Amino acid sequence: MPATVAALILCHNRPDEVVDAVASLDAGFDEIIVLDNASEPPLVPIPGARLIRSDENTGVCGGRNRLLAECRSDLAVFLDDDAVALGPLSGLVRERFAADPTLAVIAFRITRPDGAVDLEHPFRGKADRVDLARPAAYFVGAGYAVRRAAVDSVGGYDESLFYSTEEIDLSMKLIRAGSTIWYEPSLAVEHRPSTRGRAIAPEVPAMRMRNRLLYARRHLKFPVAVVHGVIWAGHTFPTARRSGGLRRWGRAIRDGLRQPVDRRPLTWAQHRSTHQLGGRVWY
Repeated sequence: MPATVAALILCHNRPDEVVDAVASLDAGFDEIIVLDNASEPPLVPIPGARLIRSDENTGVCGGRNRLLAECRSDLAVFLDDDAVALGPLSGLVRERFAADPTLAVIAFRITRPDGAVDLEHPFRGKADRVDLARPAAYFVGAGYAVRRAAVDSVGGYDESLFYSTEEIDLSMKLIRAGSTIWYEPSLAVEHRPSTRGRAIAPEVPAMRMRNRLLYARRHLKFPVAVVHGVIWAGHTFPTARRSGGLRRWGRAIRDGLRQPVDRRPLTWAQHRSTHQLGGRVWY
């Protein structure tokens, strides 16, 4: 029997954008679910989708876990509420997962309205070979597909992260468990980043800094984790200063170093292979 496929969309304060996202989905999905993540005012019913609501903003991680818990399908396509599918998704998602039992995630090709892919390409460094399907070491959250059983087996998303780094953290848990990730450019979405529904500017660099430290402490060997943390401190500091969020940023470093983590670092062989695939190891 063919695997069933759900389309899952998390929405916070983007009532117009999410309607476009749902409308862009092909008819091959067994279910389409939208989670209204504490939007104000609440979302109104969306044609073609089952709408559920959380009165508390549970963040990206909590919202995606809730969507997976609500769906009944074997496979799930996640689409950001400010993104649209650029073609059919459900059929090829079924085919790719059926062909490889180790496959846990399919990373989609994600473009911006001007066609750019550099900002959301699931490989380290400048985007190149964007039309070449190949193994990957992480995925980008604007559009991707998961095997539900694989994600459940590693505990899903870490809800303490709330926002930022959640896809890379989940990727590392899946890699450590022996699962694989595949980049499939023929599955494409256009990300149209909305200014609505986003965290305020001073909070963003602080959340990124804290979560990168938690990620490094959890998944990376000590010398690699130190380099990763130093690089991300340098990366987030200018943004924190410009946005007036230096105090938050400093507290985020303290929290990222002190918060308990379930430390299960990759082996050195997994570090090397992840780095060779363009994964986020050293930075």
